Amino acid sequence: MSAQAAAFGALADVEGPDVELVRHAPLSIDGVEVGATLRPRDGEALARAIRSLAERGLAAVPIGGGRHLGLGNRPRRADALLCSSRLAEIEFEPAEGVCHAGAGVRLGALRARVARDGWELPLDAPDDATVGGAIAAAGIGPRTQGFGAPRDVVLGLEVVLGSGERTRCGGRVVKNVTGYDLPKLYTGSQGALGVIEGAWLRLRPRPACARVLELPERPRADAIARAVGASRLPSARACALQGEAGGALAGCVELAGAQASVDRDASWLAREHGAKEIGADAVDALRAAQHETPAPHGMRFRIPLLPTATLPTLAALGPEARVLVYPGLRLCYASFALASADDAAGAERAFASAAAAARASAGSTARASAGSFRCESAPPAAKRGRDVFGPAAAGEIALARALKVRFDPRGVLSPGRFTGDVG
Repeated sequence: MSAQAAAFGALADVEGPDVELVRHAPLSIDGVEVGATLRPRDGEALARAIRSLAERGLAAVPIGGGRHLGLGNRPRRADALLCSSRLAEIEFEPAEGVCHAGAGVRLGALRARVARDGWELPLDAPDDATVGGAIAAAGIGPRTQGFGAPRDVVLGLEVVLGSGERTRCGGRVVKNVTGYDLPKLYTGSQGALGVIEGAWLRLRPRPACARVLELPERPRADAIARAVGASRLPSARACALQGEAGGALAGCVELAGAQASVDRDASWLAREHGAKEIGADAVDALRAAQHETPAPHGMRFRIPLLPTATLPTLAALGPEARVLVYPGLRLCYASFALASADDAAGAERAFASAAAAARASAGSTARASAGSFRCESAPPAAKRGRDVFGPAAAGEIALARALKVRFDPRGVLSPGRFTGDVG
């Protein structure tokens, strides 16, 4: 009997009235094919499924909308996907500006629900992403400049550990500090420490006014200077540049807030930079572009950088890189098209040069953000045997491994995908 057939047989024992087992065409996660999905009905069913997987020596990769499956290291093994789609309840308290959402709730649906009462959801992952996936991946987008980081949006979490134990941390109000830092630990852990069951989220009042303006295409140095200035406007909540790293760059700015402030900043952009008003969907298009990797082969990297490091970093990337720069977030996403799946060396050299340029320009401040330099998407051959999170200090790797052992002692959840754990 093949290993896959044996795994399918063991998965059948996990199935029950509260856990649906779906067999399907294999889905590739960095070259590791998974042909079965478990769909628990609720949190208790999720816990039972994880306990059953552990008892049978099986491993699973948590999945929400599937938007972030390319993040993380190559899994050592994956017998099933663990899907949160049935965990989709919403509890909304408009008077307090907070909501509780199951991990499987789509962000688009949650945005529409809270908007009817004058609130907006400050998570800037795409509409088809799920609450659990966006938190587990610490998903960001152009509006994160105004929204704040995902870890600051999460008030509390329910998480099922790799042992099958159901846990809670944080709470539904900001003043609740019991276990308050644990939500920050789980945010961005990519489901390797535990599977998110649900989350309490802090909402924001919808702005009185929002306008989006396009910054005309300019030569690289001029475009960077103008975008950095635009990102510092009082009402700027999103600002981006995009284009080829070696050529001219075009920009986009979203202003939001009080009518007078937005109109004043929009007038300045039009007068000083020739900016023209465009539709709000341009910001959503930027968010989509951030997650795009050239097909059929390609690599995408994330580089933290100070505004002063932008020009030397783009120069180090080389003319073939396509870039999306968020000056206000101090981030650059660089994508490379590859001639074949095995032709990644040139892109990796360009990334290494750009990362060195970003660190050199940042000086001592680079040390604090070194963990943010990472490969976000790559062909399986380029990931095999490598840590996509880049080199880390021995102490950081030891800490990451200790956390994995503590929260998932049997290696049930995404084995190989976590920082310092190479598959």
